[in-house]
Amino acid sequence: MRALLGIPYGLAPVGDQRFRRPVAAPAPDWSRTYDRFGPAPVQDPNGPFSGTVPGMAVAEVDEDCLTLNVWTPAEPGEALPVLVWLHGGAFVVGGTAAPTYDGGRLAAEQHVVVVTANYRLGAFGFLDLRSVPGGDTTDTNCGLHDQRLALQWVHDHIAELGGDPDRVTVFGESGGAGSIMHLLTTPGIEALVRGAIAQSPGIDFTQRAELSAVVAQAMLRRAGADNVADLRALDADALLAAQVSVAQRLLFEVGTMPFHPVVDDVFVTDIPSCALAAGAAGRVALVIGSTSDEMRLFPDPRADALDRRGMAGWVRAYLSTRTGGDPGQEVADHLAGAYLADAAGTTREKGSDVWAAISADGIMRLPVLRVAEARPGPAATYVYQLDWRAQNPERDLGSFHAIDLPFVFDAFDVDGWGEFIGADDAARRLGLAIRTAWAAFAATGDPSGGPLGVWAPYEAPTRATMMLDTSCAVVADPVREQRLRWDGLWSSACRPATVPL
Repeated sequence: MRALLGIPYGLAPVGDQRFRRPVAAPAPDWSRTYDRFGPAPVQDPNGPFSGTVPGMAVAEVDEDCLTLNVWTPAEPGEALPVLVWLHGGAFVVGGTAAPTYDGGRLAAEQHVVVVTANYRLGAFGFLDLRSVPGGDTTDTNCGLHDQRLALQWVHDHIAELGGDPDRVTVFGESGGAGSIMHLLTTPGIEALVRGAIAQSPGIDFTQRAELSAVVAQAMLRRAGADNVADLRALDADALLAAQVSVAQRLLFEVGTMPFHPVVDDVFVTDIPSCALAAGAAGRVALVIGSTSDEMRLFPDPRADALDRRGMAGWVRAYLSTRTGGDPGQEVADHLAGAYLADAAGTTREKGSDVWAAISADGIMRLPVLRVAEARPGPAATYVYQLDWRAQNPERDLGSFHAIDLPFVFDAFDVDGWGEFIGADDAARRLGLAIRTAWAAFAATGDPSGGPLGVWAPYEAPTRATMMLDTSCAVVADPVREQRLRWDGLWSSACRPATVPL
């Protein structure tokens, strides 16, 4: 097993290159030693998305962060499948040096090449400056351009490390998965990847220019800047401080992710749900899925005080932002009542539990299914749902957002992951099954085989879904009841976000 760490794929995006598309670094010099992770992207280590789960801590941060890492078990002459990881973190935190993302375990066990890549975060990577004097489309979606350049590096150089450039699968979780959904809309992506695995992507958060301009103008005011040149002249700490302040101030006006990919009409020409339904990346096979209790990691205790009427009010406001139009009180009351009835007499009947269930379906599970069902192919789309529930004695986390990370990276023994979720032998067997499926998908474009057996593509009317738990099976339309509750509410789903999400 060879581990090559901190390989530059892009030049330092500093000075006049800040807020610009990355420039490719020179070809790697294989006579030198790559044995140290590059610094993580600039980020706030004390932000609301930092430290929510184990094994994600970053140490050194720097703007000069465009590096990637390769773990390869290949022998001379081999051309192994390649898995390229994009980490999550709500587009504001994370980095490839996090212990959870050590790709050596996955590479050795499954005999694949694993690559992990840093990309710019927050204002450095996702501040849309088209509305700012001196800004243009070059200054948009820089973090996505970083990821695209990393994939280009893999295409150009991975054969030198025993990888097959024609069998590259990009995979990621949360913000990384959301990035993948946007990358699949970009021109020429089919030349760089044959497969994609999106673990718990946020589907409907893409911004449009009107909303991203609100963020950009707030950044100018907070930073005391008049134009893009002024923002480039700030030191990194000052720009980060402005980013943190703006995110806090715009929470209720823009939402929890003000720094996010945006429709820029050049690189990202439409939101993922619409672009994929129209045939974008049709030759890229896709595995996409979610956990069954996504939002239990982010409880909202304010909901505990709500009765049915209050919950319906929340639902109505929520649906107005998520679907682009007010559904009316009757629809909101019906939806709230259905989830309250689900919870009645269970251990999850507090308002915060009910709200977690509603938001999990509205934000994560059902948007994933809409994309899977609308995608025309010709490449197959496979859907999964992870149901394995954490056994945490202090808190009912269920199958929460990010619980899949130790399963995919065999990281149960990393930084307390095993204790945090109560991993047992069944969890470890499930992890092996998932990793085997991911490797099979990278090799063939089909995750079938190994412990999971045959995995049918997701198509109406069967809507075959691989249910991942202590026992695994393909089930037809397992969330039919919840899906029908939301049926007809997504008529405006192809509109980029204009209001808080």
